[in-house]
Amino acid sequence: MTNEVKVRFWGVRGSIAAPLTAADVKEKQIRAIRAFKAQGNDGRMDLGSVSEEEIVNSLAQTEVPTYGGNTSCVAVQYGDQIIILDMGTGLRPLGNSLIPETFKKSGLEASFILSHVHWDHIQGLPFFAELHFKEELLGLKNRWHFIGGTGWQKTAEECLAGQMAYPLFPVTWTEIQKTTYQMTFDDMHDGKKMQIGTSGVLCRFRKLFHPQETYGTRLEFPNEQVVAYTTDNEPFDPLCPVEPLLWLAKNANIWITDCQYTKEQYEGRKEAGGVPRHGWGHSYPEAVAKTAVMAEVDTVVLFHHDPGSSDEKIAQMVVHTQNLVNEMGGTSKVIGAWEGLELSL
Repeated sequence: MTNEVKVRFWGVRGSIAAPLTAADVKEKQIRAIRAFKAQGNDGRMDLGSVSEEEIVNSLAQTEVPTYGGNTSCVAVQYGDQIIILDMGTGLRPLGNSLIPETFKKSGLEASFILSHVHWDHIQGLPFFAELHFKEELLGLKNRWHFIGGTGWQKTAEECLAGQMAYPLFPVTWTEIQKTTYQMTFDDMHDGKKMQIGTSGVLCRFRKLFHPQETYGTRLEFPNEQVVAYTTDNEPFDPLCPVEPLLWLAKNANIWITDCQYTKEQYEGRKEAGGVPRHGWGHSYPEAVAKTAVMAEVDTVVLFHHDPGSSDEKIAQMVVHTQNLVNEMGGTSKVIGAWEGLELSL
């Protein structure tokens, strides 16, 4: 078994999926051509001696082609252990990518950790292909372990079953249960810790600040690497991060964190739309930067991008957050999560 930790992003948006429009694609094409010309290639274009790939790559050198529009879903793999953080619409392409492995191994085992059960974090499950593979017909022994929900509100199973209840979805949860080899459920509480699978991965949870309860996750691996995941969290004082957030992010090699708004949006300033986001449960660069510096994080990954944010705006937020970290004397590297991004430890 390899001792490398791989983190891959399949969905990075928050609240609701936000696919590119035709106008977005056209604007990116124009920007690519402008970037190519800016590199002194006007003459080559006139002669027709340039490939489409060269033009596209000229833009990719300066910015991410697109951050993506699927809602939250991150896959973490350590050896044969697959841990899936949230099940937004990014779970559909993740599932499709795992189909060959599922048949090769005659079944797949995965642990699904739900930060909370708001719709944008569970809506991909009905479209997770392997969920519909019938054990008795295909001989696949799929094992799904769901961790989320609380015992004092609704359990994860109640919420997952509810979004597939008739007539909301054509396949019922009862049918899935009857045709799946194994499904287990566990809930969350502040301070809970548990081992995931048999590979020695320790998972620890802390309660964060978001309507109807959200939990951050800290994954501690046998190779002494740490991945922290704290989506959907609101800072009440950007200069004084709360103890649970600092605890989760402390010395993390990778810290994936909510950064949905700019500070101007959060405060509801007129130039940012005039609608305050207080109490909505999301963060912004100033708060993220302060936490990164205090927690001494290696790499900060901005996540849960607002559905209304363009790729250019997200890129600006990344730069702004990095500048803030630098100004505070921190050493953390800041990047923006995009679909297809893979990080290894």
